[in-house]
Amino acid sequence: MKGEGFNSCIIMNSITKSNITEETLKKMVNLAFPQAELLDWKELTEGYFNAAYLITLSDEREVILKIAPPEGVLVMSSEVDIMRAEVGCMELLSEYPDIPMPKVLFHDFSHSICPSDYFFMTKLAGKSFSSIQQAMTEEEKDSVERQTGKYNAAVNEITGNGFGYYNSIVTDSDWFDVFKGFLEKIFLDAEKISLDIGMDFESINKMLLKHKKSFNEVTTPRLVHWDLWAGNVFVEKDKITGFIDFERCIWGDELLEVGFRSHYQKPAFLEGYGKKGFTETEKIRILWYDFYLFAIASLESDFRKYPDRGMLFWAKEKLDKTLTALRAV
Repeated sequence: MKGEGFNSCIIMNSITKSNITEETLKKMVNLAFPQAELLDWKELTEGYFNAAYLITLSDEREVILKIAPPEGVLVMSSEVDIMRAEVGCMELLSEYPDIPMPKVLFHDFSHSICPSDYFFMTKLAGKSFSSIQQAMTEEEKDSVERQTGKYNAAVNEITGNGFGYYNSIVTDSDWFDVFKGFLEKIFLDAEKISLDIGMDFESINKMLLKHKKSFNEVTTPRLVHWDLWAGNVFVEKDKITGFIDFERCIWGDELLEVGFRSHYQKPAFLEGYGKKGFTETEKIRILWYDFYLFAIASLESDFRKYPDRGMLFWAKEKLDKTLTALRAV
């Protein structure tokens, strides 16, 4: 579902997506690009959290606008102010020209024009990998996966001063305690919306404590994209033109990356990354990161008021299987 111009009705598939009027949009464009005017705009609907638009300017440039959720909309703890984290992360990564990504052109967190945070960025060439991969050969897909692994490894080479989500690092705590905090907040979030995910934090924490040694191996906070699935990889002529959606970046263990999820591991990605295998302790952490992903997914449909709860049922099934695997190690 895409907008078709100035007068289109914006179809929101999530309550976190901000609606916006043409008048406000013109003001945002005028502030960001004083020498240009708004010529046309179209909603981009592949994402599920922020609103995103393709903006055509009178100087013939096309740029991307992202708008954070409306003020007052309840979001998960991990999603508070994540647009500010995204802009900060992108500005940091701009210092690493070998990592392909868009450039932040302008951001405004004042809420003086738009009631939500927003920013403009350059438009990447090509299309998302997820939208074109069915038409690609296996060799072409492997090539993209290999490139993704290589660039993802470059992102993970960047280190920080503490563990945590990008804008909320903890400098005096180890990775185990920070990750345990991640899990605890999921259960607190579930309580906020009276959602029963079929387990409690106390029992999960007891399991986690048994695997503390595995987490103690992680001593260096590395920059983790954490949402680098095929929809966030842009490709043109079988070459990656850039990664998008850095809003969920974490300073943590590189094994959090999507490419290392048990259900998503691709040999070509691992080859490009330079990862030939996993130790037994790494396999344990991978399972816990699987659990974290599925636990967050189990909350998403209810937080965002999706039309159906299919994601909840899918996530709960995956959680059960992951817990079974964790109990066996």
